[in-house]
Amino acid sequence: MSFDDAETALSVVSSFMRAEVLAARLEAMARAEPKVGNLWRSEIALAEAVASAGLEGIRISEGDLLPRIAQNGSQDADPTGAELALSLIRVLKAPGDPLARPVQTVRRFERAAGTGMGPGVDPDDELEGQRLDDAEIEGLFADLSPGDMPILSAARAAACYAALSQRANPIVERLIFMAVDSSLRGRAARGIGPEDVLRGLSGRIEAHWVSPPALALSHRSFLPWSPGSEAGLMTLGTNLARVFEAEVGRFALSRDWLRRGQEAAQGRGGRSRMADAVQAFGTAPVLSSAMLAETIGVSIRTALTLLNEMTELGHLQEITGRQTARIWAVPSLGARLAARPARGARRKGRTRVPRNEVKETSQQRNSEGQQADQRTMERIFADLDVALGRADALLLGVRRKDSPRHE
Repeated sequence: MSFDDAETALSVVSSFMRAEVLAARLEAMARAEPKVGNLWRSEIALAEAVASAGLEGIRISEGDLLPRIAQNGSQDADPTGAELALSLIRVLKAPGDPLARPVQTVRRFERAAGTGMGPGVDPDDELEGQRLDDAEIEGLFADLSPGDMPILSAARAAACYAALSQRANPIVERLIFMAVDSSLRGRAARGIGPEDVLRGLSGRIEAHWVSPPALALSHRSFLPWSPGSEAGLMTLGTNLARVFEAEVGRFALSRDWLRRGQEAAQGRGGRSRMADAVQAFGTAPVLSSAMLAETIGVSIRTALTLLNEMTELGHLQEITGRQTARIWAVPSLGARLAARPARGARRKGRTRVPRNEVKETSQQRNSEGQQADQRTMERIFADLDVALGRADALLLGVRRKDSPRHE
């Protein structure tokens, strides 16, 4: 990446600046309307988890997750992939604060991605060079502070982890990216959210992130995740901006759902609990009748009546397609999660998607290669810092030139 002149510097940083501006807009919208923000992030967490698995060659869909929860007999999808996605959803909904508790946070990411030292794992089985020690993890976030540019800072932390771990855990890299994005936009109250019986599909969001890297890289086609390379950074910035443009409209759909639900509740009698049901789904957008009954303090019969009324009005969608042990969701999530007809032998086991680059194993790498990767990554971000500084100086000069002179 070369920044030989001011024009080149402005060209390079423009994609990142555009992404940051659009992200800030979404962030502001979510802060102004937290219930709508919760609905929107619930859908993004689902899509990001599935996309992140897809970038690693595990082809699953949002609809493949419901059978793991509802046990409705459709089990033709890869169960390992579905379990991975569900694990990632739970982390994305409550990523914690890597700036305040770096080691605890990253170790949790490693466990969620299936790459950490979980129970029963022999440390001798861990491939040399892949696992960071506590000091290295702390160093990933040591220079971060409120006021830093969230997307670029998140990419830097992810790239540092990638270099030190020899690209062994790309899913963890992306979790680090989103956790840093969340922390720099506003620190969550809890590090780990309460577990819900739907294993992450329900429940409140305890995060402030707005930048989903895997979703951006699989928005139209599968693109390489490479936060430590020039091309990878440009691809990420450009595609995040495209996703943000689309998500501004999707956020409006979540806002419209909440508005219509509240209006429908106002038209009911004084004893109706529909307003409470709308509030419950605004916080936890996937619920069973028992969960709704417990949340708003009514009988299961009353909860079922409310659920049927809201379904008839188009405010909810029943997603299991059966008569017992049913689950309802707001329409935006229901369209993604709804049970589909069994696909039989069309897909068995794990389907691999085309990869843009072959992941190198740690056996193919050595300490010299790792150090070279780190030096390359550090040079790239140092060059990017210089470009940002040049762009800032140019913009400052333009402002001074355009401002009226005072004698």
